[in-house]
Amino acid sequence: MGFDANALHRRLNRPLDIAALAVFRMLFGGLMFVGTLRFMSCNWIELFYVEPTFHFKYWGFSWVQVPGETGLYLLYGGIALSALLVALGAFYRVAIVAFWCLFTYAELMDVTTYLNHYYFVSLLALILCFLSPHRAWSIDAWRRPALRADTLPAWQTGWLRFQVGLLYFYAGWAKFEPDWLLHAQPLNIWLPPHAGLPLIGPLLDEIWVHYAFSWFAFVFDVTIIGFMLWKRTRLAAFGVIVVFHVLTHLFFNIGLFPFIMVLSVLIFFEPDWPRAWLRRLGVRRDAPAPQAPATVGWRPASAVFATLVAGFCLFQFLLPLRHWLYPGTVLWHEQGMRFSWRVMLREKSGALAYRVVDAHGQTRIVTPRDYLSELQYREMAGQPDLILQLAHHIRDDFEARGLGPVQVYADSRVSLNGRPARRMIDPEADLARLPDGIARAAWITPPPDEPPRTHPPLRIVRRD
Repeated sequence: MGFDANALHRRLNRPLDIAALAVFRMLFGGLMFVGTLRFMSCNWIELFYVEPTFHFKYWGFSWVQVPGETGLYLLYGGIALSALLVALGAFYRVAIVAFWCLFTYAELMDVTTYLNHYYFVSLLALILCFLSPHRAWSIDAWRRPALRADTLPAWQTGWLRFQVGLLYFYAGWAKFEPDWLLHAQPLNIWLPPHAGLPLIGPLLDEIWVHYAFSWFAFVFDVTIIGFMLWKRTRLAAFGVIVVFHVLTHLFFNIGLFPFIMVLSVLIFFEPDWPRAWLRRLGVRRDAPAPQAPATVGWRPASAVFATLVAGFCLFQFLLPLRHWLYPGTVLWHEQGMRFSWRVMLREKSGALAYRVVDAHGQTRIVTPRDYLSELQYREMAGQPDLILQLAHHIRDDFEARGLGPVQVYADSRVSLNGRPARRMIDPEADLARLPDGIARAAWITPPPDEPPRTHPPLRIVRRD
């Protein structure tokens, strides 16, 4: 039996009810609008971008600059406005492209603000640039009746499902490692401080609870998409997802991530689920009549587009695997850590100082806090590539003051998931002369080989 290209074309273009994608568009845009307003109202623009005098750059994106305070508010105002227009379906195509460009630019301004869910939002927005959820229940469809449609081709829903499923797939299998499953780390560190919560608080100080949560999170991530794809278990699986992310919202300060994940799995329900719920509420919404695909076979433009989408999906599948190209433990050396959906797997605490030897042979001790905000320091102290970036900035600063050429060495001690702190950077490596890039960083020390400590519950004994 040979490959049937026409059958694949028919399957990808099978018409599905537009309702679910239209609601997804509204919820996504609305959540991004509220989240951006929250970001602005909490003075995080000042905290993350105005107060720091130095910003860390992603490799290859040094051209992304942080604008002044007025420019920052214009940037985030543009993000909020474009998100609102996406939710309303007004000038959708321009709005979603503008949102993706502005949001992605904002996330590229400083590496220390990287969060997995920001990356996820950027990917969802990029995909939405090529979809058409504005053809129903939108201002655009109201203004332009010729634009209206009751159905969209199945590939549009499938592309979103792939991206959401990929996140859970990698987030789950990333937990298949000793620290998480055999030592309950870093949950053993993170959960006890929440022991003061009502009802469940006392349990969070128990080691068996830390193990139970670790194993549940592993099983949840690797299986939940399968349960969402099976109609019989879908509603129960969604209930588990809601409870899981409510708990993560209570325990961890991870912003909009739980809300984004609950929103994203709605794409796995039947495409007509919004109409079904409206009918239950007594609001009549007839299902669209079945339609045949508009085209019967592959055309050059559709074949090229399908190839590009397949290439994008393949790239997204391979990108999280790149850490296997580097020897050692990714949680330690961090090469291949970002953009790989390794969510909440490591707790690093570190102390860092630089030794700068100037042209006259004099040694000066430089603290990162001379150049960074406290938030930046806490984020970068355990990330070798950021330690290297700051070393280059210190080199440039000293040489601009006429003290160069200089040598810059890092005294870095880092604790990974509760282990005793140890050197992470070779103290004899002159970071001022080392290039930044994606090549293996031999100046990062080997990872610790001892298992992490499991901290016993804290028992307070009263003495009369």
